[in-house]
Parts: sequence; C-alpha cells; structure tokens
Amino acid sequence: MANPIIEDFKLKIRNGNPIARLIIINVVLFFIISLFRIITFLSGESGIFIIIEEFIKDNLSLSLSLGGLLLKPWTIITYMFTHFALMHIFWNMITLYWFGQLFISYTNSKKLIPLYLLGGITGALLTILLFTIVPPFQVFLGAPIIGASAGVTAIIIATATLIPNVNMNLMFIGPVKLIYVALFVVFIDVLNVASYDNIGGNISHLGGALMGYLYTMQYKKGIDLSKWINQFFDWTAGLFNSNKKSKMKVAYKRKFTDEEYNYNKKLEQENIDKILDKISKSGYESLSKNEKEKLFKASEKK
Repeated sequence: MANPIIEDFKLKIRNGNPIARLIIINVVLFFIISLFRIITFLSGESGIFIIIEEFIKDNLSLSLSLGGLLLKPWTIITYMFTHFALMHIFWNMITLYWFGQLFISYTNSKKLIPLYLLGGITGALLTILLFTIVPPFQVFLGAPIIGASAGVTAIIIATATLIPNVNMNLMFIGPVKLIYVALFVVFIDVLNVASYDNIGGNISHLGGALMGYLYTMQYKKGIDLSKWINQFFDWTAGLFNSNKKSKMKVAYKRKFTDEEYNYNKKLEQENIDKILDKISKSGYESLSKNEKEKLFKASEKK
C-alpha cells in the first residue's frame, strides 16, 4: 500500500498550483540533504557518510566556471532547488509564495515555473560570464552556488514591472508600491556585490532580476518567453500519457447561443475586474477565499 503522505506530495506536484510544486520540491530536497548531514554528524563524521554528503553537494550545487558547467550541466537546474541553511530556504520560499501569488493573478499559472527556471539559468550564466572576464572576480572562479534566490528575484522583478503601482503590505511598514520593493531588492544586491559579500549569489540575483524585467517587457509586447519551456513540459508529459487510454465518459451539454456565451463571459470578466481592483487598493491578502479561488480559476483559463 502506498504511503499516503508520499501520494499526497505526488498529487500536489502533478495537479497543484506551480507555487506549491516549487515549494514542495525545494523543501523535500532540503530535508533529504539535512537528513544526510544529521546522519554524518551523529556517525562521528564517518568516512562513508562524509563521502555521500560531499557527493550530494558536488552534484547539486553549481560550480561557477565554464569548465564546471560543462562537466556537470545538470547543476544549472539543480542548484536553484538546493539549500543547506534553514533560514535560506525559509526566506526564499516565503518570498516565492508572496510574489508568486501576485504574478499568477495578473498572468496565469503556466508562466511561473518557466520564469523561475529562466531566472535561475540567467543568474548562473551571468555570474559565470563575469567571473570569467572580470579580473577582480576571477579569484572566485569555481566557487559553488546554491539556492532559489535568482529564480525568486526574477519573479519579484517581473511582477513589479507588470504591476508597479500595486501595493504590498509589509510587516512593520505598511503598504508599499511593488516598484519600490523591487528597486530596494536590486539596490541591496548591488551594494553586496560592491562590498564583496556573497558575490556569486548577489550577481546571480541581478541576473535573475534582468530576466524578470526582460520577461515582462516581452510579455507586454505579446511575446511569451516561457512558451518553449511549456511546450517541452507538455511533450514530456505526453511521453508518459501516450499509452494511457482515457476512462472518462463524454457528457454532451446543450450549446450556448452566441448571446448567452458573450453575456456569461461579460459577467465573469466584470467579477474578475472587481477582484483585481480590490487587489490594487488593498493588496492580495484582502481577498476572501472564494475571491482567490475565482481569480486562480480565471488565470488557469488564460
């Protein structure tokens, strides 16, 4: 009999919203890594456990050099799901949740994971490029990098570029326009690079920020940079479902007339516009559970 917890995780990853999928993958991997680290510690740092722990680190973290990337190309993806410190993953996931909800509300759910991946990849490539060509940075060549921050920063900047004047309620501060939140995030990363504090991490954040900005600017022009990633996901899903016959029964319903269809669409859009107006005035958290569900279902149809 299958473990119900594992089955629940599988169901949420397959059918849950993209924020839940990203958080579950990050958290599950964090717990697996933490378990090996605890076992290593309790074993008195026994040789075999040290070897296993180092193997996991080496094959999940990204070595910031062209040679490291070519040797282990998969790490440009795995690094953005890997965390070793509790507070590191906590702040990344809570920020992903806050801004991910807003981003989905104004676009649709299929764009979030591709943006997260594009932000992480761009952040890694920009960091490797600068470490390779800028002499003061070359001393850091080959340093490992981990964390979801570049992907999360891409989502922050993309959301702020899309809806700059929407307020976000910040603890101890109150409502602040998203554009100011985004500028503060970028400002802090620039300062940290200038002070040589976690240079690789902060440059990758700036790369993610650049991708977030470019993504939204192209989105406003009708160009979807996430399209090819979603096509790849659909193709991959098709490989696993190609041999499965649908067991669903077809139910035939009366067709709506053009007038009925247009009227229903108009009512639906008016409801969504009211919800978006409420977000603009009072923030996403002011919505009721029913309003959040309506907004999510509407985003799924886009």
